[in-house]
Amino acid sequence: MAEFQEDMLFKNVADEDASILLEILGKKSKRTKVWTKELRHIDPTYYKPDLILDLDDENLIIEFQSTEINDNFSRRAHSYVALTDQNKKNTKEVNLIVLSTVEDSKIVEYPYNKLNVFKYYVEGLNNLDSEEIINNVTAKLKSKKIPDSKEIILLSLVPLSKKGKNIVEYIYRVLRILFRLKDLTISQKDLAYGIMWLTTDKFVEDSLERNIICDLLGGRMSLIHEYGENKFNDGKTEGIEQGIEQGIEQGIEQGIEKIILNLLKSGENPTDIAKKTEVDLEKVLEIKNKNKL
Repeated sequence: MAEFQEDMLFKNVADEDASILLEILGKKSKRTKVWTKELRHIDPTYYKPDLILDLDDENLIIEFQSTEINDNFSRRAHSYVALTDQNKKNTKEVNLIVLSTVEDSKIVEYPYNKLNVFKYYVEGLNNLDSEEIINNVTAKLKSKKIPDSKEIILLSLVPLSKKGKNIVEYIYRVLRILFRLKDLTISQKDLAYGIMWLTTDKFVEDSLERNIICDLLGGRMSLIHEYGENKFNDGKTEGIEQGIEQGIEQGIEQGIEKIILNLLKSGENPTDIAKKTEVDLEKVLEIKNKNKL
């Protein structure tokens, strides 16, 4: 994981929003407390669980996974459960659920010795209707209505329902929407941005691109330094905010242009690309002509 902002992940998530995430995963609990932060420091070179929730009857570890489950992952997952159990501050059992971009939902059984089998559940997210989720939130944004918590959390999970390079494409599509939702509560923003931060940190391969997106999601706004801090920083709040908005916008646009270019190079039709990326066809054709494709 990128080092910055790591300890801030999910810090302000309220019980009700964490419960909605559980509902999406098909689980129920009256109590839902986030306690990932304390355990990140046990062995920071190895032990970095994505999210741990203290529920009614269990401590639930939630992990994001983009590759197929194998014995190496199961061994690591087993150590997560064992270390969490060793360091927990309650008497509840510890379980693990994996949110996978490549697997169907199933139960994994890993025999780690002759007497014991480690079992955990994999939740395949390929059944999420990503376009419907995006369209619902976009429609509310256009009509100046506020999406509810479930819609926002589902939106942040959309990239995880994709495979391969599509993950990056959908990260940018979701970011474009999230950054325009100005009325998110602190809890909604913390949970949605935290999920997007983890998704970006794990699945965006280009290190510069990954760090810029994670920086934005973590609230450090590094893109201001790239795109216009000097132009807009005149000492006035309005000017600084204008610089921030331009930094965010240009950063997202550059990422989307990169995706469009890759799609064009792979032979996709410009009309299909325009629909998929929500960019005007004229812009797609401009990129196509500029790169002589």
